[in-house]
Amino acid sequence: MLVLATSGLLFWSRATWLTRAAQFLDVSDPPTQVDYLMVLGGGSDTRPFIAADWLSRGKSKAVLVPTVNSPPELVDQAYVPDHEVIRRVLLAQGVPPEAITLLPGACSSTRDEADRLADFLKSHPGCSVAIVTNTLYTRRTRSIVRRRLGDDASRVFYIGAPTDFFDATDWWKMEEGFKCYATEFAKLATYWFSF
Repeated sequence: MLVLATSGLLFWSRATWLTRAAQFLDVSDPPTQVDYLMVLGGGSDTRPFIAADWLSRGKSKAVLVPTVNSPPELVDQAYVPDHEVIRRVLLAQGVPPEAITLLPGACSSTRDEADRLADFLKSHPGCSVAIVTNTLYTRRTRSIVRRRLGDDASRVFYIGAPTDFFDATDWWKMEEGFKCYATEFAKLATYWFSF
């Protein structure tokens, strides 16, 4: 009887606890002003638009774009690497070409992107950077960046971009949303237990 009652309570309150679980992933802390924005690979349907908006409002002066490692099986096809898609979106949104810096060194993970950011910060002491990624990835991204950058992580902020078609309040209602959030919880747990 207790199991049945508990199951019923969990089912009827699912919107509340699933929303809170999703909100746990969002640790966005956008500053009022930042020297650079860094648009992480993936999410080219939202992230570069957020960065372009920040630049147009004078909240930053330039955008950093990590070079994404192209899968070898796609190199000879009409494949456009994610960093090039991001660059094209930024240009189409009015960002001047000279305000876009493509970071050297191919990246295939958030850890690689954190390494490229660490290299950039070493050669640009004192500057601040806001990482643009989707809201549900901000907690894991922040954990990775803090581990990689150490004290320099205090110069890094996080801007959460929306995800099309679902958010923290309804992600479990659609297959794509459930897959994204479930995968992110698994990745975060794996990251925490691997260190």
